[in-house]
Amino acid sequence: MVKKYLTYLFNRVNAHGIHSPFVFEFYNEVILKAKRVRQPKIEALRTTLIRSKEVITVNDLGAGSRKTSKPQRSVSQIAKHSAMSKKQGQLITRIIDFYGFKKGLEIGTSLGIGAAYMASSTHYSGISIEGCEATARIAQKNLTQAGFSNIEVRVGEFSAVLGSLPSENFDFIYIDGNHRKLPTLDYFEYALNHSTENAFIVFDDIHWSEEMEEAWEIIRLDERINLSMDLFRLGIISKRSGQRKQHFIVKF
Repeated sequence: MVKKYLTYLFNRVNAHGIHSPFVFEFYNEVILKAKRVRQPKIEALRTTLIRSKEVITVNDLGAGSRKTSKPQRSVSQIAKHSAMSKKQGQLITRIIDFYGFKKGLEIGTSLGIGAAYMASSTHYSGISIEGCEATARIAQKNLTQAGFSNIEVRVGEFSAVLGSLPSENFDFIYIDGNHRKLPTLDYFEYALNHSTENAFIVFDDIHWSEEMEEAWEIIRLDERINLSMDLFRLGIISKRSGQRKQHFIVKF
């Protein structure tokens, strides 16, 4: 992972190296201004979860955790190592607000921190899917206590739940589940077929493993995608027909 990050540091560009009006605007108006996003209620929730003494049995349907293979995990450890970071949450909120995205989908709810950042945009509503019932229960409790009613948490194996969703197009899709190559490519296909033309499809942990890097390489090279951005932890793609195909490794 260190070697991968050093490669990213060497290749990443800021505004001066971006030769695309759209990505130039994204860097200046979204990335640089994301740090101004303030969500004290959500960060207070994160602190509460990190201090929690609760232990749950996790039904992990994907590649699992880097920290432990045991099904019994503390809520505190999940909050520390698996929940969306503050920096990522700020970025996601800024993306949704800046582009006015209204309908979203999250694959991989975890404890609901990421869903809360998405739900903080009042014009936004979405569905979040979690494979583990115990984790989903905590996520739903967290969203309810934080006053967010614009996210519906659904529980089940991701592909099965996706297959049961009504046919509709999302303008924001966040994929943070399973972390294996073939399932990730399946979620990519679903996202392509259920997203608007200028939707953002965001993949978490694109450099998490060799499998995820292989999946990301296939995704960004797909001819149906005209814009891709590598922010190291996150990969962002958009169909954006009419734009010539471009890929950027962006400082974040």
